[in-house]
Amino acid sequence: MKSGKGKISKKKSGNRGYSSLWVYIPSKISKDPSFPFRDKEEVNVELRGGSIIIKKSYDLHEITERFGIEDATVARIVEDKALLNKGLPFLYFKDQVYSYQDVNNISNRYANGLLKLLEKLKLKTPKIAVLFPNCPEILFTWFAIAKIGAMFVSINMSFRLSIIEYILKNSDTEIIIIDYEFYKFFKEYRDNYKNISTIIIRNVPKTHIFNDDEIDFNEIISEDDSNPNIDIRSHSPLEISYTSGTTGNPKGVFYWNFYTLSGITVGREFEELGPGLGPNKFYCPLPLAQALARYLIVIPAMYYNKSIVLTEKFDVNTFWDDIDRYKPDCFCYYSAYLSELVNQPPSEKERKHSIKYAFGPGALKTIWDTIERRFGIQIIEFWTLIEGVGIAMNILGSKGGKSGSVGKPAKGYEIKIVDSKGNELPPGRDNIGEICSRAKLPVQFEYYNLEDDTSMKIGPDRWVFTGDFGYKDHEGYIYFLGRKDDMIERNNEIFFAMDVERVANSHPLVVESAVFEVIDKTTQKKELKICVVQKKKGALSYEQLYEFMKEKLAYFMVPRYIEFRTEIPKNPNQFIQRFLLKEEWLDEDIVANTYDAVKNRKK
Repeated sequence: MKSGKGKISKKKSGNRGYSSLWVYIPSKISKDPSFPFRDKEEVNVELRGGSIIIKKSYDLHEITERFGIEDATVARIVEDKALLNKGLPFLYFKDQVYSYQDVNNISNRYANGLLKLLEKLKLKTPKIAVLFPNCPEILFTWFAIAKIGAMFVSINMSFRLSIIEYILKNSDTEIIIIDYEFYKFFKEYRDNYKNISTIIIRNVPKTHIFNDDEIDFNEIISEDDSNPNIDIRSHSPLEISYTSGTTGNPKGVFYWNFYTLSGITVGREFEELGPGLGPNKFYCPLPLAQALARYLIVIPAMYYNKSIVLTEKFDVNTFWDDIDRYKPDCFCYYSAYLSELVNQPPSEKERKHSIKYAFGPGALKTIWDTIERRFGIQIIEFWTLIEGVGIAMNILGSKGGKSGSVGKPAKGYEIKIVDSKGNELPPGRDNIGEICSRAKLPVQFEYYNLEDDTSMKIGPDRWVFTGDFGYKDHEGYIYFLGRKDDMIERNNEIFFAMDVERVANSHPLVVESAVFEVIDKTTQKKELKICVVQKKKGALSYEQLYEFMKEKLAYFMVPRYIEFRTEIPKNPNQFIQRFLLKEEWLDEDIVANTYDAVKNRKK
């Protein structure tokens, strides 16, 4: 315990000169890593006998005790579960099986090796970026960096090179651990990263000639598999996690160790399915480079003593073979994975399988209903943002008439729908507004080196305006309709891009679509454009699709422009990157290859 002399002084504040008391805390306490408060943070003050007690608004220690852990840290969870579960399988990857003890031991070998390297480089808590494909090593590295108190910066290898370069610079990365698969491209731009002092290369070929700033990944793996003796607390920094860049450059979100509580909360929600009825083995093709997979799948699975089957990526051609081999009872999805599955021809394995649940975000109602009817799999939909300010889960689903809903707020979170002035809206499909969320848990977000404006804002009483829009029904279930950027106004009516896409995607010859606004170069007015991927090239004409949409949509919702494409640009979370499609409209070749319903109907 640290102590020091403070001071209480009376000061005048406000225009009317009201007096208030201010407490001075000595710097040796306020600068200590375990100091739990931040500048301008609201706190609870208690007068108890002759003492003043200052507590956080939501006491973290009380919450962690409720979950049965001393500290909400990645390191503590990994180490405690290794002691408890020992040889119980935790991770399956191809032909490899790693027990809880294996995961902790390997992570410790990485951690102890990194500690020696940091001592040599005279770095204490550097930012360490990791560029790996989906493999167990990305998980071991994450655990290792968490155990030594450094900052983890995970980068998805599916990002464009320009985005990866942006993240490396924006995060102030000092060390990069990179797979040779990507190093081949990285070295061409090495001179652009002045802040990176050391490059650790995995899977390096024997012919590679190392530069002075390069190290073989195998060289940092220590023989010492004991837990590092580093003091990590709930409020210790953990990582900078980047958004997936749906609307522009990714934004870095600062995570503390107590963010693990969000994952533990998700695991608690599964218990609502009933005793012994929740998932036990998760099939995870989601990229571990994304925080969503690590915090909402890995952490819940580990905390609740479950296991994970990890794959390099989602492959619809091997999916059912994998399910037959590993026998998971829960499949983790992005919406695009579900679409690929339903667009496959029927097979015998799709009805004789082990999967009970599919867990993920973004399932369209039509796809949702098809998955449950055709494959006999219950959809468990959720909504969240990488900023970690809110989680909703739909455990009830179609069984309770709630298909299409992202669910109710998970325990520890509050969600409301507000109008443009911040007033809460009543339930009902006609009361569409912005989704606002607030964490009862001590989860609050902070961007790192924010360079671009963001639609997410913090309002009064810690309510966060998310930039997502939807409505709430009379039972409190939330229905997500789209991002603020996806909102379209026509004839004094407001609708979302997803409303049009849902209709277009219902055509039997359409795989997927993307709707967005463009500027007509002649009139300078906003018009709607839709990009469409067909099941078979040439199976559908522009005129047929236009007439289909005209028949099923209000006239002001029918896109004027139609473009057939082989694929639609998406971020690593498989969400459509409409901003890239809008940028393409400046390309004359794109315009020339786009069907114009107005001009063609006049011919």
